[in-house]
Amino acid sequence: MSRGGTEVLGRLLPPQEPQRPLGADVFRAMAVGMVGWFHIWQQTWINPGPLQLAVRTGYIWVDGMILLSAFCLWLPYARARAARGGFPGCEGFWRRRALRILPCYYAAVLLALLLALRSEGWSAGLGKDLAAHLTLTHTLFPRSYLFTSLGSVTWTVGVLAGFYLLFPLLARAFWRWPLGCLAALYAGQLAYSWGFALKCSGAAYQMAFNQLPAFLGVWAMGMAGAELYEALCRYAARLPFRAAALAVGLAALWCVFQMQKDLAYAPNGQRWQLVHRLPLALLQCIALLGLCLGPQLPGRRLWQWLAAISYNFYLWHQSLAVWLKYRWHLPPWAGDTPPNQLGDANWQQAYNLLCWGTALLVSALMTRYAEQPAAAWLKRRLFAQKD
Repeated sequence: MSRGGTEVLGRLLPPQEPQRPLGADVFRAMAVGMVGWFHIWQQTWINPGPLQLAVRTGYIWVDGMILLSAFCLWLPYARARAARGGFPGCEGFWRRRALRILPCYYAAVLLALLLALRSEGWSAGLGKDLAAHLTLTHTLFPRSYLFTSLGSVTWTVGVLAGFYLLFPLLARAFWRWPLGCLAALYAGQLAYSWGFALKCSGAAYQMAFNQLPAFLGVWAMGMAGAELYEALCRYAARLPFRAAALAVGLAALWCVFQMQKDLAYAPNGQRWQLVHRLPLALLQCIALLGLCLGPQLPGRRLWQWLAAISYNFYLWHQSLAVWLKYRWHLPPWAGDTPPNQLGDANWQQAYNLLCWGTALLVSALMTRYAEQPAAAWLKRRLFAQKD
């Protein structure tokens, strides 16, 4: 990358966590990118060739995003344990998480609300949808989860917010009894999935499928992955070890994509995913460790930039793709049938580039000019006395 491009990325990047491995940023960009590719493919219908089955099931990488969040949040604690230090505590954790996720989340919900008001007007249902989103409880209600007008991808933020609320308790338990806590969280996910969710059907199953208990083992695996990463870091100075770690990680990625092919042909994809969620998360965790412990990939600043805007990209990409196509008819098209359904390849390619370009641009601008200033203002006005 040119010096000028590096300087531009540097201005757009938020302060980086110096101890976070570059592999975590690569994994984040890949996971969010696969989810984004899936959602944009749903609108473009462009055949990605050999990767079509992987793209068609790209939504499973939301699990990888949840796993990565646990990995990154537990990494300082795993590092303290490796250094034989005491429990770092959780002071200010909720404040930092709120400053990180809420400003841009509420901005995305607000814009979606304005567009919903313009198209459908105010209603009691929209009011309930808004109230649930504002309180981050939208996964608990059918109107705000299954039939929302305020962005379908935001359910993930609701699940993560639940884990953030529980984190101080989980952190203390995992610090004292790592194996016991890991086993308990695994058992909790299995009990919820097999004892409840898989016995549901119809709308009840749709509601149960992606609730927080269905990710307990995934979250635990992320914390365990951070512990394993710190335990193996001592060997990372050896080139053969780094090469082997990367090879194992890439092999795990290949296995994930093979499982995605099975998922693509499954008669009931959601049930298949729920049954295979833990094995998939294990493979994703191995891939994450391989990227973190392997040789550093080129393009460090680019990976950091992609990781920095990934949250906003996730919040905006699907809504932007739908709005561009159906609200604003861009690229221009006329009639009642979108050009992708008529086989207009030129329009599909132009629309595909527009979706990706717009999502990346909006994500970069939101990160630089909304997320960072809002977090700084809130920290200065509301939390200055606590710092």
